[in-house]
Amino acid sequence: MKLTILCLILCTATSAFSQSFTKDQMREDLDTLIHTIARVSPHIAVKKDAWKYDGIQEMKNLKKRIDTISSDLSYYLLLEQAFTLSQDMHTSSWFPLPDWAKAEEAAFRRIRSRFKMAIPNTYVNGKYIIREAFAYEQDTIGIGSEIRQIEGIPVDKYVRQHISGRYYSYDMKHGKFYGAGFFKNTETVFYDSLSFTFRLPSGAIKNLRMSTREFTRYLPVGYKRKNNITRIELWEPEKVLYIRLTEMNADSIPFLQRELARYKEHTKDIERIIVDFRGNPGGDDTTWQALYSAIIPSPVSYPLKLSANKGFGKKKETLPLLTKYGLYALVDETETLGPSDSSLHFTGKIFVLFEDHYSSAGSAMIIPNAKKDDQIISVGRRTGTFLGVGFAPLFFTLPHSRIPYRIAPSIETTGAIRAGDLMHDDPEIEVPYDIRDFEATATYTGDLNDKAYLLRYDPFIRIAMQH
Repeated sequence: MKLTILCLILCTATSAFSQSFTKDQMREDLDTLIHTIARVSPHIAVKKDAWKYDGIQEMKNLKKRIDTISSDLSYYLLLEQAFTLSQDMHTSSWFPLPDWAKAEEAAFRRIRSRFKMAIPNTYVNGKYIIREAFAYEQDTIGIGSEIRQIEGIPVDKYVRQHISGRYYSYDMKHGKFYGAGFFKNTETVFYDSLSFTFRLPSGAIKNLRMSTREFTRYLPVGYKRKNNITRIELWEPEKVLYIRLTEMNADSIPFLQRELARYKEHTKDIERIIVDFRGNPGGDDTTWQALYSAIIPSPVSYPLKLSANKGFGKKKETLPLLTKYGLYALVDETETLGPSDSSLHFTGKIFVLFEDHYSSAGSAMIIPNAKKDDQIISVGRRTGTFLGVGFAPLFFTLPHSRIPYRIAPSIETTGAIRAGDLMHDDPEIEVPYDIRDFEATATYTGDLNDKAYLLRYDPFIRIAMQH
């Protein structure tokens, strides 16, 4: 679908402007946003170097589209796309939205909800691999198939052309943005169908035009996810204490402390502890700190260095890498986390599992990654995003649209030698993808969160049990 058709949809999706924003006011809003992000966010300069991605210039390129705007919805989406072009999920619009924006956000949410199609895929070493078989009309796309094109465009090129449509991860090895949900963005939610080219495991090419208004019909699978709750289990025959923390919720601290204390006199029956943070969306840093304190045998010290742009830091950085970005020191000290009074004082290996982490779930990895030769070992996959400890975002408001927004004012720079080190998403043990794991998951008939599945099929648990 051509951009002119999309513009027509956007322009007619809602009524004409109710707020009477002039073109000059729109430009001033966008200029204000761009200037504030450039002034506050230290990530912009780093990404320009590490990712060869100039977020500020990408935002400036949006200005030419202001002349085509003729509805509140199209203006609202343009501002949302400007936030997204920062490619930093801590740079975004915030709440409470003004009434006009609430109405357009609700309208867009209704439009987005019509997009029912889903293609279960995982980005594996530069390719988008189908991880769960599905059928469309008379065709079947099996596990291991590769998505090659969308709308006749190679996927990598398509993603780069639609970088304002959603937040992406970045693959440093292959030098490109990626995201399993690339086909659903602020443009395609208006489409009734999308065309895809798949390369099947046999090598055959299959072209499909799929309706976006229909739920994807997966092939019969037996698995389910039910037991996805914060819990602590002793796997007795394996001598493993398994801790699952589904969110960094400070309300769960009493539960964690109480349950872990039950094993204080039985640590001799535990050979390893597995802390599973996978899928944890973040929350409160005190949660992971309390968890570690309830396990470790002695204080854990780790260096912590945070930097910021001029105007937020204390003094100019002197390290060559940080000087290049014009960063100023914000925090530069050694932090220490000690065991709690009721700690298990566990001296064996502690494996911390992580995947797709952000926010405080990402900062929780500072402990296992602090030293490569200690008892706490990180097992995971690169997130393609910037992790690490940081200050809470700062909040601002656009002058005319009155949309509130936030920007992360700091970046963790601990131990960074190269630009890519600033992402802090490098685990001590990296878990490779394997098509056989996808196949085993698809045919498993039990709960994917149960011990039986985890020990038999889960690649993260498998690695932790082998070390």
